[in-house]
Amino acid sequence: MGTMLRAAVTFSICVALAAGQQFRGSITGRVVDQQEAAIPGVRISVIDLDTQARQETVSGMTGQYTIPFLQPGRYRVEAEHPGFKRYIRESIRVSSNDAIGLDIVMEVGQLTESVTVSAEAAMLTTTTASTGQVISTSFIEAFPLNGRSPLSLAQIAFGVVPTSDPLFQRPFDNARISQFSMGGAPAGTNELLLDGAPDTTTNRRAAFSPPVDTVQEVKVETFQVDAAYGSSGGGTVNIVSRGGSNAFHGTAYDFNQVSKTAATDFFVNRAGQKKTNLVYNQFGLTAGGPVRIPRLFDGRNKVFFYFAYEGIKHVNPEPVTTTVPTAREREGDFSALLPLGSTYQIYDPLSGAREGSRIRRQPLPGNVIPRSRLNPIALNYLQYYPAPNQPGRADGRDNFLANSTRREDFNSEVGRMDFNISDQHKFFFNIRHNERLQDRGNYFKNIATGNFLNRINWGSMVDDVYTINPTTVLNTRANWMRYTDGGYRPSLGFDQTKLGFPASLAAASSQAVMPQVSIGGFQTLGTTGNSLTPFDQFQVFVSLNKIVRSHSLKVGTDLRLLRESASNLGSSSGSYSFSTNWTRGPLDNSTAAPLGQEMASFLLGLPTGGQYDVASFRTNQSSYAAFFVQDDWKVRRNLTLNLGLRYEKEMSTTERFDRQLVGFDATSPNSVTARAKQAYAANPLPELPAAQFNPTGGGVFA
Repeated sequence: MGTMLRAAVTFSICVALAAGQQFRGSITGRVVDQQEAAIPGVRISVIDLDTQARQETVSGMTGQYTIPFLQPGRYRVEAEHPGFKRYIRESIRVSSNDAIGLDIVMEVGQLTESVTVSAEAAMLTTTTASTGQVISTSFIEAFPLNGRSPLSLAQIAFGVVPTSDPLFQRPFDNARISQFSMGGAPAGTNELLLDGAPDTTTNRRAAFSPPVDTVQEVKVETFQVDAAYGSSGGGTVNIVSRGGSNAFHGTAYDFNQVSKTAATDFFVNRAGQKKTNLVYNQFGLTAGGPVRIPRLFDGRNKVFFYFAYEGIKHVNPEPVTTTVPTAREREGDFSALLPLGSTYQIYDPLSGAREGSRIRRQPLPGNVIPRSRLNPIALNYLQYYPAPNQPGRADGRDNFLANSTRREDFNSEVGRMDFNISDQHKFFFNIRHNERLQDRGNYFKNIATGNFLNRINWGSMVDDVYTINPTTVLNTRANWMRYTDGGYRPSLGFDQTKLGFPASLAAASSQAVMPQVSIGGFQTLGTTGNSLTPFDQFQVFVSLNKIVRSHSLKVGTDLRLLRESASNLGSSSGSYSFSTNWTRGPLDNSTAAPLGQEMASFLLGLPTGGQYDVASFRTNQSSYAAFFVQDDWKVRRNLTLNLGLRYEKEMSTTERFDRQLVGFDATSPNSVTARAKQAYAANPLPELPAAQFNPTGGGVFA
């Protein structure tokens, strides 16, 4: 049976019994009278104070009850049974993956009477050994955050050690906000979740980072005993988003840093240039409430919406010191270097003569290349070099200060709808998107330098909770996320024949960009082709919780499909490198000059290396399946055992369209050919002589 077929069979068997990482919590305990005798058949209701959503259960023969799949928030617990006063417990806060222990003590009396308990202090999690910390809404709202990324809050939790540069913690700094160690495990091995669903790229960077104002809480768990959790070498961070409520709520914000408070860079000051303006403006709004259409529909207690938008405009000065050719060097005149020493002598490649096993060359007279020998393509490239704007070192190195900037434009949108169809049936879905466009490295303010980085996130989740009966609850969830990382070049569409390259090279180009020239000691000109790497992750959870006496049982599966496509065009219009191989001397293995010989090779049109890529494309994918069983067994009032078993399997990686292999070579020797021939020769069959036995052949890779 094939890998994918086995995964499909596993899913079909487990689809009615499945569960996965849970972002919800639960309330569990016993119902007893004042003499601590168990009371079965007590109807227990848990009401969400924001939406009035209600979930109900009935205590079992031992008085045990559990209400699972509670969205993080504030709840009221009510219990009623004939012959007893009505029990009310106010304002219990449930957090992500909480298992709140609440024993209900009923007093003898009439149902018309009630006993109300006010919960001022936070409830203790007494039914699970998992170790973690909840960063609540009030903390999120009050704590100052550089960059306002929710994951930066995880880095201040106990058991978590940040390992990245804290300079940038913005929502689109996908690597830096996710590089932290949990519980002593290596950084970047943690499971990052958004509403219980994986939210990471192929290399465990964070994918979608929601605006802080949309986050209800951040749950950081360094030790996890629940078998529903896995696929992690470290800990788990679960970001839980907000939904709408019966009251209309909204926020608007604007965080701004002004350039006047920033100092001018030291090197910019020294070069006598003006300070580049620093801009950091982070702004957004949120809105949520019941869906109401006057005279047509009133969604209070039933249908809720939530929407958030965030934008960032960031201009960050990034001055860079580099080297450009001087006016005389552009004409092939390197005579200004000779007074610095004979090591700056440039040698004539056309004067080479064999001397034993070496080549001896003669110095170029006056360190000047004759104008007639200057390469026309090189001369055309020189127009993209600006003139030096500072003295630099004695030989001209570091003679240009690029007062460049790093520009970031970012926008993020989140939409969510919650539906309380009935006391037994609830579901929500969301759609999320953000996009980052970065313009960086344009040192000369033309198409010869720079890069546009484009990162786009899309995602959506559908989550359904259905109460089959008071002791059985089914949760079905599906999630999709796409993280796209792309690089785009300013010279896209460039006609290389305008530089003097032949039309045949331009016609063969898989993408037209300015061919790249790398000249040792000087700033590189031109670019490689565009790159694009979309990463998709699909996930299905179907979970079943069953209460049997003092056992809270959970069985389930976590099915994922991971898919990464890649289009990296590389040197799509060619790249050429220029070193000292042609112009050093007097022997071809003599020590190279500190500067100048590489530029001379460029002006002579003598590259020392290069490549011209015709790229293919790939779509690699792999699947992951996990099955688990969990039993939280309340042995006694003050003793709960967390018993669990989880099985995980990561399937092999394949190319989705079978493009990794392009054929089969029947004549090619392979790794077993020699040993197989030797073994066969020791005991050949009469029908096939040993001399004719030739087990060759193998796949031909793209």
